[in-house]
Amino acid sequence: MAGAAAINHQHRKIYNVNSLLKGSVSGKPLDPVAEREILTNSNRTAVACARLVVNALETIGVSLRHRQITTDEAMAWLHEQGLLDHIDFGPAGAKS
Repeated sequence: MAGAAAINHQHRKIYNVNSLLKGSVSGKPLDPVAEREILTNSNRTAVACARLVVNALETIGVSLRHRQITTDEAMAWLHEQGLLDHIDFGPAGAKS
Protein backbone atom coordinates (compact mmCIF):
# COMPACT_ATOMS: atom_id res chain seq x y z
CA MET A 1 0.00 0.00 0.00
CA ALA A 2 2.93 2.32 0.65
CA GLY A 3 3.84 2.37 -3.05
CA ALA A 4 0.31 3.30 -4.10
CA ALA A 5 0.06 5.96 -1.41
CA ALA A 6 3.42 7.52 -2.25
CA ILE A 7 3.31 11.00 -3.68
CA ASN A 8 4.75 11.39 -7.16
CA HIS A 9 7.30 14.18 -6.68
CA GLN A 10 8.44 14.28 -10.32
CA HIS A 11 5.83 16.88 -11.22
CA ARG A 12 6.21 19.00 -8.09
CA LYS A 13 6.67 22.69 -8.75
CA ILE A 14 8.12 25.29 -6.43
CA TYR A 15 6.31 28.61 -6.43
CA ASN A 16 7.17 32.00 -5.04
CA VAL A 17 4.04 33.08 -3.19
CA ASN A 18 4.68 36.72 -4.05
CA SER A 19 4.56 35.94 -7.76
CA LEU A 20 1.31 34.01 -7.37
CA LEU A 21 -0.39 36.75 -5.43
CA LYS A 22 0.92 39.79 -7.33
CA GLY A 23 -1.52 42.60 -6.99
CA SER A 24 -5.25 42.70 -6.96
CA VAL A 25 -7.59 43.57 -9.80
CA SER A 26 -6.98 47.25 -9.12
CA GLY A 27 -3.22 46.78 -9.51
CA LYS A 28 -2.49 47.60 -5.88
CA PRO A 29 -0.34 45.13 -3.96
CA LEU A 30 -2.19 42.75 -1.67
CA ASP A 31 -1.74 43.15 2.04
CA PRO A 32 -0.38 40.24 4.10
CA VAL A 33 -3.85 39.38 5.44
CA ALA A 34 -5.27 39.07 1.91
CA GLU A 35 -2.27 37.00 0.80
CA ARG A 36 -2.76 34.66 3.76
CA GLU A 37 -6.48 34.35 2.98
CA ILE A 38 -5.82 33.53 -0.69
CA LEU A 39 -3.17 30.96 0.20
CA THR A 40 -5.38 29.42 2.90
CA ASN A 41 -8.30 29.07 0.48
CA SER A 42 -6.03 27.63 -2.21
CA ASN A 43 -4.69 25.12 0.30
CA ARG A 44 -8.24 24.10 1.26
CA THR A 45 -9.04 23.54 -2.40
CA ALA A 46 -5.91 21.41 -2.85
CA VAL A 47 -6.84 19.29 0.18
CA ALA A 48 -10.35 18.73 -1.20
CA CYS A 49 -8.90 17.69 -4.57
CA ALA A 50 -6.46 15.31 -2.86
CA ARG A 51 -9.34 13.72 -0.95
CA LEU A 52 -11.21 13.16 -4.22
CA VAL A 53 -8.14 11.43 -5.67
CA VAL A 54 -7.81 9.21 -2.59
CA ASN A 55 -11.52 8.37 -2.73
CA ALA A 56 -11.32 7.39 -6.40
CA LEU A 57 -8.19 5.26 -5.85
CA GLU A 58 -9.78 3.49 -2.87
CA THR A 59 -13.03 2.88 -4.77
CA ILE A 60 -11.16 1.36 -7.70
CA GLY A 61 -9.04 -0.75 -5.36
CA VAL A 62 -12.01 -2.07 -3.41
CA SER A 63 -13.94 -2.81 -6.60
CA LEU A 64 -10.97 -4.72 -7.98
CA ARG A 65 -10.34 -6.61 -4.73
CA HIS A 66 -13.99 -7.73 -4.53
CA ARG A 67 -13.91 -8.77 -8.20
CA GLN A 68 -16.60 -6.29 -9.18
CA ILE A 69 -14.37 -5.11 -12.04
CA THR A 70 -11.61 -6.71 -14.09
CA THR A 71 -8.03 -5.47 -14.22
CA ASP A 72 -8.71 -4.06 -17.69
CA GLU A 73 -11.72 -2.17 -16.37
CA ALA A 74 -9.66 -0.89 -13.43
CA MET A 75 -6.94 0.35 -15.78
CA ALA A 76 -9.55 2.04 -18.00
CA TRP A 77 -11.15 3.65 -14.93
CA LEU A 78 -7.77 4.89 -13.67
CA HIS A 79 -7.04 6.29 -17.13
CA GLU A 80 -10.44 8.01 -17.37
CA GLN A 81 -9.90 9.64 -13.97
CA GLY A 82 -6.33 10.68 -14.85
CA LEU A 83 -4.95 8.66 -11.96
CA LEU A 84 -2.40 6.42 -13.66
CA ASP A 85 0.42 8.78 -12.62
CA HIS A 86 -0.41 8.04 -8.99
CA ILE A 87 0.15 4.29 -9.39
CA ASP A 88 3.61 2.75 -9.02
CA PHE A 89 3.71 -0.57 -10.84
CA GLY A 90 6.22 -3.11 -9.53
CA PRO A 91 8.23 -3.19 -6.32
CA ALA A 92 8.58 -0.05 -4.22
CA GLY A 93 11.46 2.12 -5.37
CA ALA A 94 11.67 0.48 -8.79
CA LYS A 95 12.17 2.89 -11.68
CA SER A 96 10.48 2.25 -15.00
